[in-house]
Amino acid sequence: MRYARSALLLLSCYAISLAADAPMRPPCNAENAGRFWPDEANDNPKFAAALMPYGYPEVCTLRDWKYEWRSLTVSVKQLRKDSKHQKRDATSGR
Repeated sequence: MRYARSALLLLSCYAISLAADAPMRPPCNAENAGRFWPDEANDNPKFAAALMPYGYPEVCTLRDWKYEWRSLTVSVKQLRKDSKHQKRDATSGR
């Protein structure tokens, strides 16, 4: 009986969390290329700036002939020296 109550509690918490999920992103296609998600970030730059520490807003971009939502921020993992996306060495202006 004790396990049944725990299971029921876990299932109800899971159901509530599913209902409280964030709104769905629209499909990224040619129609909304260059636009931000969440949509409010398109009209309010302060809102967009406030979301940046959390990896949002995302922008719909065309990359390798495919539209996809991409974050404007970078993660620490992408800054590692052994990353495949390394920055080129800087050259002096002399």
